[in-house]
Amino acid sequence: MEEVSGGASRHTGVALLLVDLQNAYFEAPELDEVKDELIERANELVVAAREADRPVVLVRTEHDRDKSTWTVNMLADDEGFAFPGTAQASYVDALDTEGGLDVTKTRDDAFHGTRLREILTELQVSHLLIGGVSTHSCVAETAMAAFAHDLHVAIAGDVIASENPTLSEAMLEFLTDELRQPVLDQEGSIALLREGPAEGE
Repeated sequence: MEEVSGGASRHTGVALLLVDLQNAYFEAPELDEVKDELIERANELVVAAREADRPVVLVRTEHDRDKSTWTVNMLADDEGFAFPGTAQASYVDALDTEGGLDVTKTRDDAFHGTRLREILTELQVSHLLIGGVSTHSCVAETAMAAFAHDLHVAIAGDVIASENPTLSEAMLEFLTDELRQPVLDQEGSIALLREGPAEGE
């Protein structure tokens, strides 16, 4: 896995962005139940991206123990998680992280307070394929932020999961209908990584 502090030399139109595939989130029973299959499919996308020389950006959440990075609901509950160096903060063991760019965030939106936009600009990325957990929160908020940054987004529909299916369904409908961010099946996701976007997209 690569650090993101230095400049990036590769350039491409499409990047794979995987959000919060770390142990803390799979403590939720609903996510733990689908973890093995989800990580297997995520790895298929990582391999497809690597073979096509597309960047893979791995985003994870970490919070400081001193509460300085905690969100308002974390402060209200007086409960932190994913502290640096802990098993919670680590990526799931089975996730293929080879060659991935590592970005650490403290909010659901992966662009907030990070260098993600600068990294994507350096890589000349115009299109993102986003997967990860949870669909209704970190995946959706990152997709919406990408829209605000004028990036084309597709959601890797077979590489997302949530502990709140009702909210997830509503968020995916919003992303698709309002922001023109399609939800792709695994075949479509791999095709986007291998072939790039269709002309005009």
